[in-house]
Amino acid sequence: MKVKEIMSSPVYAVTEMDSVARARNLMMRHKVRGLVVMDGDKIAGIFTSTDLERMLSEQNSARKSEPIDAIPVGEVCTKNVITAPPNTSVESVAKIMVENKLNHVPIVEKEIVGVVSKTDIIRYASTVPSDFRVGDFATGKVVSANVNHTINHIISEMEKNSVQKVIIKNNDDEPVGIVSTKDLTADYLVDIVGRRENNRSRKQRNASLFVPFVAEDIMTGITVIDLGDSVSNAAKKMYDNQISSIPVTKQKKVIGLFTVDDLVKAVSESEDSEAF
Repeated sequence: MKVKEIMSSPVYAVTEMDSVARARNLMMRHKVRGLVVMDGDKIAGIFTSTDLERMLSEQNSARKSEPIDAIPVGEVCTKNVITAPPNTSVESVAKIMVENKLNHVPIVEKEIVGVVSKTDIIRYASTVPSDFRVGDFATGKVVSANVNHTINHIISEMEKNSVQKVIIKNNDDEPVGIVSTKDLTADYLVDIVGRRENNRSRKQRNASLFVPFVAEDIMTGITVIDLGDSVSNAAKKMYDNQISSIPVTKQKKVIGLFTVDDLVKAVSESEDSEAF
């Protein structure tokens, strides 16, 4: 299949001098995860929320304490951009992503006509049968916690292990949920407070705000895949549940994670093996 059949279009763009605040608002308005950064008629980079998060996480960043409307996109976007023509195979674009550690590849035919992201690769892989097995590609690190561990512990585990997701287990060591960085956002926690305290008196609700949350208060349902299952089935579960990784099980025990990077690697290798 050619990338012109799976690419996202139209393409939303900003200039290098546009502020990060404007880029953020554009992404929210159009519900996209990346923008093409233009310098006149030339592609200068790709901007994603990951670029901003990376800059703000750097301890010595001079921009860390500044409001995002004062930061130009050109300072934080990814400058390593590789394009591909519309008739390039999906597998070849996946290989470009793997070899160059890219999340997006602009599709150009005289001018930019679309963008292929890892989400597009997930969607493609979910519709094409594959002989590849999940266990052959899963590389994700598993970090787990108990349902009664506090949020502070969860955050500490994420930071210590450099992961964005923690598997939550019950007292029988069975996976029952997952907590991601998304579950730790302020608006999500406020919603949890509302649902948890909906039927209590005001006095009880106010008092409960001082009680620390535990994992079972904020975890979401867990979707798993067996290590012997096909990569295409994993892709379908990832796409249907809008997740970028899925816990891998063996005899009902979580033994790893199958990530979007693992999936893109599998697709990139399928052109030679005809596994897709």
